[in-house]
Amino acid sequence: MNRTLVVALSFLTLTAQAAGFRLDDMSAKSVALGGAVSAFVDDASAAYFNPAGLVNRGNGFDARVGIALIAPALHFTHSDGDQTSTPFSVAPPPHLFASYTFLDKLAVGLGFYTPFGASVNWPSDWEGRFHARTSSLTTYAINPNVAYMPHPRVRLGLGFNVLRGTLGITRALDFVDSEGAVQLGGAAWGVGFNAGFQAEVVEKLLYVGGTYRSSVGMTFTGRAHFTDVPAEFGSRINDQGISGSVLLPDVGTFGIGVKPIEKLKLALDFTFVRWAAFKELRIEFENPDLTVPLAKQWFDTVSVHVGGEYQVTKSVTARLGFVVDPTPSPSVTLTPDLPDATRIKVGAGVGWVHDSGFAVDVGYQFVALIPHESVAPGFSGTYSGTAQVLAVTLGYHL
Repeated sequence: MNRTLVVALSFLTLTAQAAGFRLDDMSAKSVALGGAVSAFVDDASAAYFNPAGLVNRGNGFDARVGIALIAPALHFTHSDGDQTSTPFSVAPPPHLFASYTFLDKLAVGLGFYTPFGASVNWPSDWEGRFHARTSSLTTYAINPNVAYMPHPRVRLGLGFNVLRGTLGITRALDFVDSEGAVQLGGAAWGVGFNAGFQAEVVEKLLYVGGTYRSSVGMTFTGRAHFTDVPAEFGSRINDQGISGSVLLPDVGTFGIGVKPIEKLKLALDFTFVRWAAFKELRIEFENPDLTVPLAKQWFDTVSVHVGGEYQVTKSVTARLGFVVDPTPSPSVTLTPDLPDATRIKVGAGVGWVHDSGFAVDVGYQFVALIPHESVAPGFSGTYSGTAQVLAVTLGYHL
């Protein structure tokens, strides 16, 4: 194999991170409940979880602001037995929500949060450095919503999303006799919409809720920066513009909630993510010889969320949650810049509210990544790991 072909093939997995991870850590309450909130959510965070819930508390103002600290620990075990782990890092996606209800049946709300995001940082000298050193995707959403209650037991919500995404990737390049590196950076805008409903099917006992978030197309544009490129490749492999299209998937959730007693709520949510839209990804370089499409062939997934909360006192609520979240990535396309795996999540938390309307929610979640074997050409092995999430949300209702 000549060195030109080696360089061209080294770009094959550059865009794997672009699909990103779907995040649902937009409130400490949701983290503790495993995301099983679509039937019951009734504060300003409903702008994300189910906009119909914005009109659930009667007239007044509600605000929620917080952060979720996500600390992953990822491992790769090569087929030859060698293991590599990512260094300690913390990702801090923020969330901010505000809503106002008036006329007893109409509400408006606004959310700011990160619906998709991921960050991977492998050691700079590890054996997979020609596939990935670092990769990160961050998306920020601004999400206005309106909700209406046409019947005392029915609520409807509708909104639109404006997304800003940034993408960064670094990796080593193998020139056979030497090593170089490439850094890619880009940004994009996208627009989508969301809708939801809530209904009290059996008064004070059985509740249902559902939401839909549309897919969002984003076209990233940016630059590629190369370092330590041998002179004989300088005319073809040099700093240049890049672009690439990403389709963030449709997401639909249906939830059931019950209140067997006044102080106890139990919920079950199913979330469908249309990952099958990712058939192929590619980064377009100004030099077309460096543009190589990447087949992904992801498949749709349905995650299961179970949660419950008990009002211990007038001011204190205890919460538990459990999630099974399948990976969309088949083994043949699993690469180190998106080391995904099926996730099992266990959550717990507590909420406190003062008579003044001030509230504090704390949620913790332990995430286990079930070992996922990769048979991707050129770099097979098994991905596994854990993650811990600590979320804190401050709230105020007037």
